[in-house]
Amino acid sequence: MRTFGLTIYILLCAGLASQTHAEESHFEGMLDAQGHRLDDPRYDLIRTLNEQEERGIGLFRAGDYSAAYELLSEPARNGLKRAQHSIALMHLKGQSVDKNPLIGIALLGLAAESGDRKLEREYKAAIKTLPEKYQKLVRAQTEYYVQRYGMQAQGISCRKVKKTDSNLKAMKCVKQPGVYEDHAWAP
Repeated sequence: MRTFGLTIYILLCAGLASQTHAEESHFEGMLDAQGHRLDDPRYDLIRTLNEQEERGIGLFRAGDYSAAYELLSEPARNGLKRAQHSIALMHLKGQSVDKNPLIGIALLGLAAESGDRKLEREYKAAIKTLPEKYQKLVRAQTEYYVQRYGMQAQGISCRKVKKTDSNLKAMKCVKQPGVYEDHAWAP
C-alpha cells in the first residue's frame, strides 16, 4: 500500500512538472502589447526602458526637465525615439542643459530616423534655420548619433499603428531583444 501511495505521488508530481513545463512553453514566442517576446531574458530590460521613457516624457510635459533628462537619457541611449526627441527639444530650448541648437538639431535628426514624417519635417525645418556653414556640421553630427544610438545600432523597429478609438496613425518604435553596442550617452 505504501508503495502504491508513493507511486501515485510520483506520478502526480511528474504530471504537475509536465503541466508547468507546458505552461512555460506556452509563453514561448508570445508577445506583449509592445511587441516584446515574453520568454526573452532581455524582456525585463526592454520593459524597464519603455517605462523610463514614459515616466520621463511625463516629467518633460510637466516641466520637470532635470528629472526628465535623467530618466530619458538611458532610453535615448538605447535608441528609443520619443526619448531622443524630448532630449533634442531640451537642448534646443536650454531646458536643464546648456542651450545648444547644433546638438538639439542633430538629435532631432536622430529621432527623425524613425521615419515619422512629423519628425522629419521638424528636422528639415530646423536645419534650414542654420547658416549654411553649420548645416554640414549638424548633418555629420546626426550621422554620428545614428551610428551609436540609431535604429540599426540599437535594434529598434518602427511602424505606424492606429491610435485607439481613432483613424489616426502614430509611429510606434520598439526595441528588439538582442545584444547591442553599449555607448555612453554623450550628446
